[in-house]
Amino acid sequence: MAAKRRAKAEIPKQILNAIHRVWPDGIVETGCDLIEDSYFHELHPQLYRSLSSIKGASLRYERGANEQQPCEDDWDSRWSDSPPIDDNTYSYHLFFICPDDKLFRYTDETEEPDEEDPEEEETIAGEGFIGCVVGVSLLARFAVVGLNCYHEYESGSHTCPDLEICAWSEDGNRLTADQYFRSQMGEEGMRLLYNLRNRIVQVLKSHRITVLSEQDQQRAVPWLRLARKSSRKKDRLR
Repeated sequence: MAAKRRAKAEIPKQILNAIHRVWPDGIVETGCDLIEDSYFHELHPQLYRSLSSIKGASLRYERGANEQQPCEDDWDSRWSDSPPIDDNTYSYHLFFICPDDKLFRYTDETEEPDEEDPEEEETIAGEGFIGCVVGVSLLARFAVVGLNCYHEYESGSHTCPDLEICAWSEDGNRLTADQYFRSQMGEEGMRLLYNLRNRIVQVLKSHRITVLSEQDQQRAVPWLRLARKSSRKKDRLR
């Protein structure tokens, strides 16, 4: 009990109030009402225009909270405009924005089933982009901004960037996004990425969305429990 009180005391009041409002019983679950009644739907058009208008950068990817992505081995599968709330529901809307400078682009390739012989694979050329991934919570006016990459291929397929990057050093140690991209792009590249990230943060703040610091993202919330039905799902909670 003392650990729970200490954890609550360490969490900023704005975040703590939002947790109590969304999950008053201390049970974490996301349902149709939280997603469909979110403040975000009305805000989205304005936020989209603001993020798309950042000078020297492009909004290359967007994923809704309840958007089902096609599987890697089934690129032709598609959902309707209103997919069901299911195991792949997210509690945040995601954007990927990258600088227009060629420094943040690179060639890439992937293996996909051959159209004429599905048992065989063919190499598909593509392009990679390094930039900022933005996750805007539908549950409360909070967001996280991080660094990641995104890929598009000539077949029309693409990767789905996440809020965190999984990268490892040659000696097997986990790297942070900053460490990984600094090793790839150097200090000048990181300076430009930080500049883009700062501009994204300012856009979010102009729409009254608070950007969580890395420290606040990692704070423990030991009094929260997963709902039994949610424990069988793969809900992505932020």
